[in-house]
Amino acid sequence: MVLGPSLLARILELTRGQVVLVIVALALVAWLADVALRRRWSASRRRLLASQLRALGSSVALGGALWLVGRALAWSGAAEWLAIGVGLVVIVAWLNVGLRVARVFVFEWLFANSEREGVPLLLVDIFTIVASVVLFGALLHAVFLIEVTSLLATSAVVSVVLGLALQDTLGQLFAGVSLQLDRPFRLGDWVEVHSGGQRVGGQVLEISWRATLLLAIGEELISIPNKSMAQGLVLNFSGRERPFVRGHVFRVPLDADVELVKRLLVQAAQETEGVVAEPRPLPLLIETTESWIAFKMVNFVTDYGAQFTIGDAFQTRALELLAANGVRLAAPRLQLVRP
Repeated sequence: MVLGPSLLARILELTRGQVVLVIVALALVAWLADVALRRRWSASRRRLLASQLRALGSSVALGGALWLVGRALAWSGAAEWLAIGVGLVVIVAWLNVGLRVARVFVFEWLFANSEREGVPLLLVDIFTIVASVVLFGALLHAVFLIEVTSLLATSAVVSVVLGLALQDTLGQLFAGVSLQLDRPFRLGDWVEVHSGGQRVGGQVLEISWRATLLLAIGEELISIPNKSMAQGLVLNFSGRERPFVRGHVFRVPLDADVELVKRLLVQAAQETEGVVAEPRPLPLLIETTESWIAFKMVNFVTDYGAQFTIGDAFQTRALELLAANGVRLAAPRLQLVRP
């Protein structure tokens, strides 16, 4: 590591006004991009980027104040150690600004390439860590003339030890990354996971370093390890063009008017909010016995999370229409046979 006047000269070179202006210009471009694309994004996306831009603005203000202090110390001929210390703080502050600008750009790029509700923070966090390591290595080389490659070579043993100690955590992390690359689901999708003989389902809220967080239909929060998600069978009810099927069975007496029952069931489906018009609701006669006729009403819905609410509304309306037209549900019959 080299100290003295050459170190101060390198610090002043890295904190010159042109470098600061470039970073500020990039921050302005990120803000203008948000203004231009804001109407395309949902309220949650706008809130997320607003928080990122507020943090960016605070970092720019802090970096600017520190830069002015550093310039003033350099021009006033202050003690060299003080100028070096403040200069290093200024460099770190503007590196932080650059990372925040990059995070905003990554969010905007991911939002522009995904029309869904959100994107996993895991991708942005990994990018931030990689960029931080690269910039820190470049800072060590540019300011202290440290060869980062040789430093990495000497830390190989430490890396192996840490890798073994964090084997499970790293496995969960890489499983989460593979989920982002394969993209079997996205945030906001309704999925059902079959793993280890168990079956759980819910809406995907977040993919973190260790686990995937689901919100079940009953409002329970379910945390599933990323390895289980990557190795299990995942049924995605949202990542499809066609709606999914919701079936209801009605048993009516054997002498009921078949065409009337079918027409009433279709009418109930058409009057139920949440049942789509295309594909059309489909009434099917599926069983005949000595006691009843069974109909299965096939409805198509797109909102997986509201399927039970929609089913309740449909069945309530169907029973009302059947009763109003004199069609009652069949009662079970028992036939006693004397010996």
